[in-house]
Amino acid sequence: MIKAVFFDIDGTLVPWKSGRIPASVFESVAALRRKGILCFVATGRSSFEISAGHLIDGLDFDGYLLNNGELGVDADGTVFYRCPVDPDDLARLLDWVEARGLSCWMVSEKQSAINRLTPAAAQALKDIRTQPPKLGDLRALCREPVYKFSLFLPPEELPMELLPHCAKTQWHAFGHDLFSAAGGKQQAFAATLARYGLTPAQCMAFGDSDNDIGLLTAAGIGVAMEAGTDGARAAADFVTRDCEADGIRYALEYFSVL
Repeated sequence: MIKAVFFDIDGTLVPWKSGRIPASVFESVAALRRKGILCFVATGRSSFEISAGHLIDGLDFDGYLLNNGELGVDADGTVFYRCPVDPDDLARLLDWVEARGLSCWMVSEKQSAINRLTPAAAQALKDIRTQPPKLGDLRALCREPVYKFSLFLPPEELPMELLPHCAKTQWHAFGHDLFSAAGGKQQAFAATLARYGLTPAQCMAFGDSDNDIGLLTAAGIGVAMEAGTDGARAAADFVTRDCEADGIRYALEYFSVL
């Protein structure tokens, strides 16, 4: 019996095209919680992006796996899982970014900042309907743990040789999130199960991107959205309809969760 459901945001709860959550998503999440089924967000987004963009306003969740699974937070704000970026990787990255005059957006637990807003960064953020973060001193931000940073480059230009402890995921032609390779949505999922006394077989997960693959394979039932990446669809146990075609409700009913 399913006791918890995990949802990605972009392309899963929130359609890429319209940016408007379908009524069926509000109804489904509310119905799950009325049945006592826990609901979690598992996203590449930070809490700042979710709040500033009003991305999931009106939806209530029991917890949030943020920054590609690098930070796990209960609904009351209690942090139960952390996997920050290696400080030495960050130091090398900042030297590299500053020498080239590039944009870098960093996220810690309580704040985020971007060093400069290049045209590539501005366009990528606009394309995903995200307001640019405040300008700030990234070296000062690095005095506390950093859970994610974003670079705005073609993928072949990412300096992965300088970042041996980092993993990456792409969300735009010129937009990439980098985070600790020791973390990820699958690891945050495992930490959530331990915290709430759940087993993988009791969980269902929805996603659409390659950064959801670990989550989709770890859950007892992994569901990919029809418009998802090839990798996500191949990793899933079931491919549902697109979000705007009520795909979340369709899968929940197909598996008799609702």
